[in-house]
Amino acid sequence: MAAKSPARRTQVAAGLLAIAAGLGLAAFAASHLGRPAGRLDPVVGLITGFAFAFAGAILVVPERRKRLRAWIGALMITCIALLFDWVAFTPAERRITNGISNSNLGVRAHFWEVPARVLMVSGAVLFNLMALWAWLRAWWRRSARA
Repeated sequence: MAAKSPARRTQVAAGLLAIAAGLGLAAFAASHLGRPAGRLDPVVGLITGFAFAFAGAILVVPERRKRLRAWIGALMITCIALLFDWVAFTPAERRITNGISNSNLGVRAHFWEVPARVLMVSGAVLFNLMALWAWLRAWWRRSARA
């Protein structure tokens, strides 16, 4: 038996909550742009906030508005792809630590930097391809209606 879909009110409430949380995170991150990055880069917070807001917008928009949902979905996937791109390709210092002070930690962290970097870049490339597919899908829906 298939799982029952949530009631429309619950879906809209969750969507509005996600939009509010995402825009709040984006506004908070935007207020820290231009300042030196501490533990979290404000650009990462900004992109993540917009991804949450677009995910919430997909929940709020009625299912019969397929074209609008396709465009919002393309925006959401693009935000996630930008997040991966920012983390993978930004020339920032990478530190992989466990919080354990050990004399060999630098050697072990250096060993895992290359595989971690390869996985992050491959994830970025895959999400960029998914974003391209989402934009083409949204465009094809638009041209099919025209």
